[in-house]
Amino acid sequence: MTEPKAAIVALTFVLLAPQGALAQIASKVEAGTIMTQQDGEVPASIFSVAPGIRFDLPYLALAAHGSAWLTGQQWQIADGTLSGSLLTPTVSHFRGELIGNASRAFFDRSLENDQVDGQARLHMLFAQRGGIWVGGGVARPWRIAVVSSVDVTGGGAWTRVGDAMLSGTYTNFFFTKVAATRDSSGTTQSCGTRNEPLSLASGSGSSLSSSSTSSATTDCRRQSRFSDIEGSVNWAYGWFELTGQAGYRFGDSYDVTPDSRRWAAGTAVLWITSRVAAVMGGGRVPANPSRGLPARNYANFGLMLSYSSIPRTTVPVAPRTLAAVKDFEVRPLATGTQKITVRVGGVETVEVMGDFSDWTPLVLMRRGRDLWDITLPVTTGVHEINLRLDGGPWLAPPGLPTRRDSFSGDVGLLVVP
Repeated sequence: MTEPKAAIVALTFVLLAPQGALAQIASKVEAGTIMTQQDGEVPASIFSVAPGIRFDLPYLALAAHGSAWLTGQQWQIADGTLSGSLLTPTVSHFRGELIGNASRAFFDRSLENDQVDGQARLHMLFAQRGGIWVGGGVARPWRIAVVSSVDVTGGGAWTRVGDAMLSGTYTNFFFTKVAATRDSSGTTQSCGTRNEPLSLASGSGSSLSSSSTSSATTDCRRQSRFSDIEGSVNWAYGWFELTGQAGYRFGDSYDVTPDSRRWAAGTAVLWITSRVAAVMGGGRVPANPSRGLPARNYANFGLMLSYSSIPRTTVPVAPRTLAAVKDFEVRPLATGTQKITVRVGGVETVEVMGDFSDWTPLVLMRRGRDLWDITLPVTTGVHEINLRLDGGPWLAPPGLPTRRDSFSGDVGLLVVP
């Protein structure tokens, strides 16, 4: 199968090529070995290539990622996901968010399904110290034998402690399955009782139990529910990142099997350069009835090539102050233009504006984990310039002399010889 190989190579070059748009485009490609094991089965090892790309505007984020597996001598497309997030401006510490996803999973011919889901969240932010959120939504899977729809509600909280971010979530899942009472031959089938669980077609052992039967003879409805509580910590120091998470699933014994009651996992990332990292991780994940996936153990080791560092999770935080800026530099290029470089980590957007841009905000490009730059035609002389992070207030860049402006407050003075 040469087509998947060619597609993977082409997509890799596209993702790692520099982007020139004003919006932030972040991309990565992960490649390595994944080992998985279901309870009672022989461990399986595969080689995986997983590209991803993310497009960020101040209040809009779009992302796509997928993976391909090398099994034996053939490449197999494993899954793909498109997602989007729309944020509102922060008003009195509150911010809204709409999230949508569309995904396809294809692990083998017996496990192929699609899903679309949407969710709305309300965030309450406490500057850079933390925040809480509540939300709810619905998911609609296709080609899953035991699930027709999933209602999701939940909430979470996060806080920063030094270089670490701590977060916790509580999520309640309510599954519904509507099934025909007659099979393809017209034979009437029983909907069962609540004490007769309906096992997942994938063999995960997780079950959905029957709670009601319609009075009509055309279908019956089965329902199930459980709740997940999960905590995670992400710690970054220099070129090293460590993420750990653990969770517990609440529910009746006919809704939650013992192999999905509790889980834990961890990932370590060592950045060899600003664009290349070694990734190692492992742990256990619970069953996912909405995708037909069983509980399993896993371990992975590989390399990540990143045009810019893509965070594992994105939390809508309040704007950072310029105290987070480690370095601000302006230097001339041979073309007669000026290159503005800002070194700051933990932000999603960096912008500058000044009299040289008619006070129009210009977005800097991310060039590494904490490096941003932009090249501009700036004439010789003294210019006014301001800088902001993540849509925050416009302030004078650090290290430059300032003066008071009647409209913009303090502005930096940039001298171009």
